[in-house]
Amino acid sequence: MKYEFSGKLKIASIAATVIGLVLILVSFFIYGDNITRVWANLLVTSFFFTGVAVAGIFFVAVNLVGEGGWYTVFKRIPEAMSTFLPFGMFFLLIVVVAGMLGAHDIYKWMNPEIVAQDELIQGKSGYLNNTFFLIRFAFYAAIWIGFAFMLRKMSLRDDMLGTYEHYIKSRNRAATFLVLFAVTSSTSAWDFIMSVDVHWFSTLFGWYTFAGYFVSAIAIMLVIVLHLKRNGFMPTVNMSHIQDLGKFLFAFSIFWTYLYFSQFLLIWYADMPEEIVYYIERYDTSYRPWVLVMVVLNLVLPLLVLMTRDSKRNATTLTIISLLVVAGHYMDLFQMVMPGAVGEKWGWSFPEIGALLFFAGLFTFVVLNTLTKAAVEPAKGTFLEESKHHAI
Repeated sequence: MKYEFSGKLKIASIAATVIGLVLILVSFFIYGDNITRVWANLLVTSFFFTGVAVAGIFFVAVNLVGEGGWYTVFKRIPEAMSTFLPFGMFFLLIVVVAGMLGAHDIYKWMNPEIVAQDELIQGKSGYLNNTFFLIRFAFYAAIWIGFAFMLRKMSLRDDMLGTYEHYIKSRNRAATFLVLFAVTSSTSAWDFIMSVDVHWFSTLFGWYTFAGYFVSAIAIMLVIVLHLKRNGFMPTVNMSHIQDLGKFLFAFSIFWTYLYFSQFLLIWYADMPEEIVYYIERYDTSYRPWVLVMVVLNLVLPLLVLMTRDSKRNATTLTIISLLVVAGHYMDLFQMVMPGAVGEKWGWSFPEIGALLFFAGLFTFVVLNTLTKAAVEPAKGTFLEESKHHAI
């Protein structure tokens, strides 16, 4: 059974994309004296949804390598999420190239005048330079998009073959991707996000950033599964599948908290001026309420609500919590970028609303439209029967 993209949902996603684009274009005129704010919002939202997309293919690859059969009946969803990668990488490229051309000042190390007067940035110029940055960008795009396309193609071919030999080939490709992703997930976080605060660094930053967009991907996966289930497109998905996704959401929310607190604790305990400035810019400024709400959404809410078995089997509860967790991790990425990019010249108006509407609408359209291209439940597969009878 193929998914039917309803007219109302299609119109809503297109409308959000168009309205968001208009607000972004208007922002370039209204905020001419603070144009970096507009570009910074494009960086936040494009990286956020790109991270969610690459986390989709990561989820598939982990289950392939681990021979996890339980996810087979809904694997088309994370595969569909990964098809947003070309769009996300395209807009990230626009932000990066715009910075290199001097259209904004998000990345201080791209400004020759700033670099000439800053010895610390000069010391990092072997890594942080335009040419090497573009080479790394091309590498990320080739690896992520290439493996997303390859693993989805092999998964669709599995509907015709369904042989163990074909599964072994898919597993080997997935293992190769995981090795490459182990490196690129961290270095991409350093490049796109951590280098905004070019004087600061954290050895935990790559894992911390990955945890944020992986939790968001699980939450979005849950929302889509529940949407399809509610509309009768996934009859073999049962409450055990949904509960396990709820467990993932709960567990990786705790994992994100562990990394967030570990990074904070080490910097607080060392109390070195060049490190604590990162938190001073977020806790002793107008960003403090934003950061505190973010922590509540990402830790307190999932911890208190998802601790019980019943809550992870309640579709309404899971949908609400998932959407709030996605909002919380968007807020997390926002506070990772904005203080270093624009400082106190931030707000919540056309640039923020426009960027969020544009990428949320585009992501929704791309993912749901991809689901119409093939049956939402696989016809064959090594672990298909196991997945259909999954019970906990």
